Amino acid sequence: MRFEIDIPDDWSPGLGLAVAKMIQESLKEGFPIVVPVRKDATADQVQAAFGTVKEAFERAGLAA
Repeated sequence: MRFEIDIPDDWSPGLGLAVAKMIQESLKEGFPIVVPVRKDATADQVQAAFGTVKEAFERAGLAA
């Protein structure tokens, strides 16, 4: 199967390659978890978003 993902025009080529590599690794090792955040999100907001996902996994009894 082949996935095509459009990345924002303002991303650097290095960022696009890094994201592609992360997606490849996550698909090879398991199931990717995608958490969309606004591009103007602060570090605290991103951390809170991932904290919410972590809490959902813990409540569901899933391995993280």
